[in-house]
Amino acid sequence: MRVTFVSRYPRVDTVAWKRRLGERLLDLGVELSVVYSRAGFDDQLRAGLDEYGLGIFRRYASLKARPGAGDDEPASQSLRSWAIERELPVSEHGRLGDPDCLAAVRAWKPDLLVLTGADIVPASLLDIPAAGTINPHYGLLPRYRGMNVTEWSIWHDDPVGVTVHLVEAGIDTGPTLLRECVRVEPDDDLPDLRAKQQELSARLLGDAVVELRDGSAQPVPQRVEDGRQYYRMHPELLRVVERRLSSGEYRWTGEDATPGAIAPARAGAYAS
Repeated sequence: MRVTFVSRYPRVDTVAWKRRLGERLLDLGVELSVVYSRAGFDDQLRAGLDEYGLGIFRRYASLKARPGAGDDEPASQSLRSWAIERELPVSEHGRLGDPDCLAAVRAWKPDLLVLTGADIVPASLLDIPAAGTINPHYGLLPRYRGMNVTEWSIWHDDPVGVTVHLVEAGIDTGPTLLRECVRVEPDDDLPDLRAKQQELSARLLGDAVVELRDGSAQPVPQRVEDGRQYYRMHPELLRVVERRLSSGEYRWTGEDATPGAIAPARAGAYAS
């Protein structure tokens, strides 16, 4: 099976989980390549602000202060360098829809694209892989689509988790493949949960690739009415979420991610 990682630089997340996923796929005999969209720093800063607001600076500072966080920073440990060391094809472009980017990916003839912190993927790129494109979403679909879904899950007292889904034109609307909760410990904060979601993403993406390769994947179509699209959380609400975590008020600790395990959202949660 031929798989292409789709990523971006500069990045707003860590890269160790992507390397671990890559190592697993190589061990499984997958032919791997990497394509980057290399947007300007201003574009990436804007994307980070759109997703996290000013909290992006606190998140970055918190991650940098954690033991071992520095292991993720050197250029020699980047996904690009990891791929080059293993003599894997790597291609960098300004935008994923650029003609040279599309030509490079078509030349690799990937069966599957795996989004690992990518920009919005245009339809022209989604049309290339034979088996489709998969993405790790940091929320339990179909209930939580869109942005800041970890924070919104905590706000509504629902489980925090990861869903691997097939990508289509809508926002987080493609059929789901795998999903699982993360365990929330009493002293966890939002960066802790993000790190757990990244590690879970590596495992679930690897499992999804295997299932798609072996023909055992069972995509589950989403119904729009089973959830809603969320947008960037206001900083004041974000502080409430952080306080709920630190005080122990948030009560979910890691139940099984089956539909019955997702508690009803608070009244009015799906109101438009």
